[in-house]
Amino acid sequence: MTLEREELRDAWTVAMVDETAPATAPAGAIAGIPATVPGQVHTDLEREGLLADPTLDRNEDAAKWVGRADWTYSRTLDVDPRGHERVDLVCDGLDTVAELTLDGVQIGATRNMHRRYRFDLRDTTDGSNARTERDLEILFESPYREAGRVAARAGAMPGPYDEPFPYVRKMASNFGWDWGLTAVTSGPWRPIAIERWSTARLRDVRPLVDIEAGEGVLDAHIAFERSGLNDLDQDGEDDDLVLVVTVSGETEDGAKTRQRSRAQVTPKQDETVVTVRVPEVQRWWPRGYGEQPLYDVVVELQTVDGEVLDRQGFRTGFRSTRIDTAVDDIGRPFDVYVNGTRIDVRGVNWIPDDVIVSRVDRPRYESRLRAAADLNVNMVRVWGGGVYESHDFYEVCDELGLLVWQDFPFACSAYPEDEPLRSEVIAEARDNVARLSRHPSLVLWNGNNENIWLHDVDGWDRALGERGWGLDYYLDLLPTIVDAVDPSRFYTVASPWSGSESLFANDVDHETHHSWDVWNRLSDDHYRDSVPRFVSEFGWQAPPAWRTMRDAVSDEPMTPSSPGVVHHQKAASGMQKLADGLAPRFGLVPSDFDRWHYLTQLQQARAIATGVEHWRTHWPRNTGVIVWQLNDLWPVSSWSAIDSAGRLKPLAHELRRLYDDVLVAIRPVSSVRTVPAPDRTGGSDHPTASLPVADVAGSAPAGSSPIEVAVRSTRRGLDSVVRVRRVDLAGRVLAEETLPVHLDAAGVAVVTLPDAVGVVGDPTGELVVADMDWRRAVWTPAPDKDMRWEPAHYRAAFTPAADGDGLDLVVEAESLVRDLLLQPDRVQPGGTVDRGFMTLLPGERVAYRLHGVTEADIPRLTGTAVLWSLDRVLAD
Repeated sequence: MTLEREELRDAWTVAMVDETAPATAPAGAIAGIPATVPGQVHTDLEREGLLADPTLDRNEDAAKWVGRADWTYSRTLDVDPRGHERVDLVCDGLDTVAELTLDGVQIGATRNMHRRYRFDLRDTTDGSNARTERDLEILFESPYREAGRVAARAGAMPGPYDEPFPYVRKMASNFGWDWGLTAVTSGPWRPIAIERWSTARLRDVRPLVDIEAGEGVLDAHIAFERSGLNDLDQDGEDDDLVLVVTVSGETEDGAKTRQRSRAQVTPKQDETVVTVRVPEVQRWWPRGYGEQPLYDVVVELQTVDGEVLDRQGFRTGFRSTRIDTAVDDIGRPFDVYVNGTRIDVRGVNWIPDDVIVSRVDRPRYESRLRAAADLNVNMVRVWGGGVYESHDFYEVCDELGLLVWQDFPFACSAYPEDEPLRSEVIAEARDNVARLSRHPSLVLWNGNNENIWLHDVDGWDRALGERGWGLDYYLDLLPTIVDAVDPSRFYTVASPWSGSESLFANDVDHETHHSWDVWNRLSDDHYRDSVPRFVSEFGWQAPPAWRTMRDAVSDEPMTPSSPGVVHHQKAASGMQKLADGLAPRFGLVPSDFDRWHYLTQLQQARAIATGVEHWRTHWPRNTGVIVWQLNDLWPVSSWSAIDSAGRLKPLAHELRRLYDDVLVAIRPVSSVRTVPAPDRTGGSDHPTASLPVADVAGSAPAGSSPIEVAVRSTRRGLDSVVRVRRVDLAGRVLAEETLPVHLDAAGVAVVTLPDAVGVVGDPTGELVVADMDWRRAVWTPAPDKDMRWEPAHYRAAFTPAADGDGLDLVVEAESLVRDLLLQPDRVQPGGTVDRGFMTLLPGERVAYRLHGVTEADIPRLTGTAVLWSLDRVLAD
């Protein structure tokens, strides 16, 4: 009989355990309410009116009692085997410290949110009790109580937050972060099911893929479990079993193909490897480098007579990957190769998309990841303070060609290495490395986020003494597990990491680097101080879209300093750091929300552009940038490009330009000649080396140009021209040059500019514009506060979209228009636009596509703060 799975989604209730009820808890929570499974208790309390949404206003503090209470989920369970030999209770995810009982008898206990669990119910179905309806209860203890017990044994562990997340294997950012609220959850956050089966079942399937001489190779590592209850053969032994693996797909010309391999296993075996070879396989490529063909894989466990006992089906792709960190003449690179091609990594960091992570479903993943792909992203780093995401996340990445860098869940803290945590770390790592092995998008496992770096720069040794703090996990335990379970993936010790304990972890010349001095204490022009080999974190803050903040905060008036707005800022001195970014560039920190919102969005886009343009145009010294961060889990001022409501901030539109296959940038010549010497005394600056001068296309007297144009072509050579104009602030062209840009192959061309366009005569009254095809770069020689901006004049013409969905807008400039921004969400909640900040010269036009608005909205779409340019913001 084939294994049967029945998910238990209905008829659940949840109740707070009376004796654990905090004083602020509502009485209705004790009586019990209907529960959503999979789910977490916060959503049920909100639905029943027992909890105000903690993401709104300042409700967060009033909701913290939820994490201090114990919760019981219960329902009736049918344990009838229905003709099968075994009945198992399967829990794909329990958050977090749980005791499971059936009719009051304990059947299992858990202490790890990141693992799957299976409980054998055979003792309840042996015929001694004819009743098949049993009462299932899952008691979730407060994570704080478990963390307190572990902390009492392990001692205080240093870290940045006064919350006990290192002591419990749970999503760390539930306890709050510098972009997250505190909402400590409990509940069955992933599906719970009954599985009935006989003879044997598939326990684990790890399909490891590679390509050999144009042939796809799938090694299916298969483990299985026997029931122990089936009839024995005449010799008193179990029968042999048969494993069949089928791989189906298409050839390059569209013809169907199917390859199948089988293996017979004896009763003494509980695992084997079945290899399937796929001739003329179609390679899976990262986005922008080729297509993403996926093959259907079916693994069947059969009897020797062909009866199917269990079956798993999924899709995978064939590709070869490696990451090169071999020592070179600079230090150590961090070069990602797929199918032998070095990838120009253009990435984003991913955090949990909701503080109540069970609410994140496949449509949400689709929306966020497709948005990332539309921004020309090709790698997503799953950050270590969250979770191992569901298959839905990785399947979407497989389909879109988004490479996945996966952190193990260790972030920004010292972690105890003793029991009970050590065994949990081993179990969760083995479980998830195996679970995710099917996904071609996954190319990298990372041991931790910033722990080794912070250990060194923050002096954790003084607090730790001789106690373990996680280093053994990162240097020994985790790489051993990856090597044993999935040796096809690369493992790196940490992010950042320099490849050796003898080197400073955040050394710019070695492997991966986090650039956080910029934002925390330095202006964004300091991104140009060095060229790290691979930047795996950097970022600059801005608030969410206006509508997102307005929907979350009821302050009247809403200002940058009003209580709700300030509460929705979690970074240390975050509001001051935003102000510190605005004042030097714009000369003011507005007290009204509209101008503050515009300028902080512009500052975020400008800052990220400074870093990305500099690093990407120093290929191949730098081979990757991963911006912090793509998404948000609540409405908050943060480093995100897409806010928690899914609205694109102007940064997102800027990333589309910065991550294009061809990037045009204007930069100061001095930024590519030398970099500062290392400063190790403070532990947070970065050793560097002199940079080679890039090849020059075009000609000009040596040293004549304080600025130059750099063009990065990612995939192919170039034979084009760049049009460079020096203009005054009325938009009059003072000088113009058209210069050749030639690359025989993918790389960087540096165009030296003649003095006429490369030397600005009036730094406060001129700017430089470089255009290549539809791509544009703008250089402002002085801070905006010093520029003598003139009033922008333009015409805006709206027409209904041809497909009947939204409006088309054409803006025609009559003067210089600097940083024009349209925010239709201020008019309609569903209003969106396909562009961010735009700079136009007189006579130029730009077309916008708007959704979620109608002709009736046109009068408001040109109003103050809806369609706005920089000169007006600074003048108002």
